[in-house]
Amino acid sequence: MPVIVLLRHGVSSANTAGILAGRAPGVSLTDQGASALRDTLRMLPQRHFSRLLHSPLLRCEQTARIAESTLDIDRVEAVDELIELDYGEWTGRSLKELGSEELWKTVVDQASQARFPGGESIAEAADRAVSHVRSLVDELRTAERDDEEQRAKHHGESKGKGPRWAMLVSHGDIIKAIIANALAMPLDDFQRISAAPGSFSVIDFSGPRPVLTAMSVTAAGLSEGGVPGGGGLR
Repeated sequence: MPVIVLLRHGVSSANTAGILAGRAPGVSLTDQGASALRDTLRMLPQRHFSRLLHSPLLRCEQTARIAESTLDIDRVEAVDELIELDYGEWTGRSLKELGSEELWKTVVDQASQARFPGGESIAEAADRAVSHVRSLVDELRTAERDDEEQRAKHHGESKGKGPRWAMLVSHGDIIKAIIANALAMPLDDFQRISAAPGSFSVIDFSGPRPVLTAMSVTAAGLSEGGVPGGGGLR
C-alpha cells in the first residue's frame, strides 16, 4: 500500500517578494514560513515514513530538515529529479513583470508547449518528476512484498513494517505535474491544481490506479497560498 506525501517547501523569501526564484541559490524559508510548516506537519495522518526525498535547493533542504525533526523517517536523500524547473532567463524576475510576457499565456493555457528561454520545458520537468515517482512506488511495492514474505515465513509472527509511506519535498509546479499525472489529467490543465507553499498533498498508490486523497493542505488554510493556484510559478 504505497502512499506518497508531496510537501511543497515552506513560504520563502522569493514567495513574499513575488519573485520567480527558480534555481537561484540562497533562497531560504522565512521565519513565518518555517513556523507555519511545523504547524502543518502536525496535521499529517502518518508519522512514520520509509523515505524522505527532497529537491537539493536550499528552501527544500530546510523544509526537509524541519520534517525530519518532526517525523519518524528511515532515510533522507536529496534527488535532482525533484529540483525546481530551470526557468532560464526568467529566473529572478518578478511575477508581475513576467505576466506581460507573450510566453506567459502559453504557460497558463498550454503548459505542455511552454519552454523557458535558456531553460527547461514544463513537459521535461514533468517527465523527470513523474518517472521518479513511478520508480519510487515500484521500490516501495517491492519492499512491501518482501515484508509479506517475511511474515509468511515466520507464520505471521513477524510484524514487518506495514504500509510504506514516502515524502517528497519539492516545488509548486513539480508537485502539480505529479498530481496531474496521477489524475490522468493533461499537462495543459495542470494550472487548475493548487499546491500552496508549505502544504502537503497525498496520493494513495495501493489500488489499480492512483487516488488523490488530500491536496494543498495547510494549517493556515488558503491564506498560505498567496494567490489562486497555490503561488503559480513561485
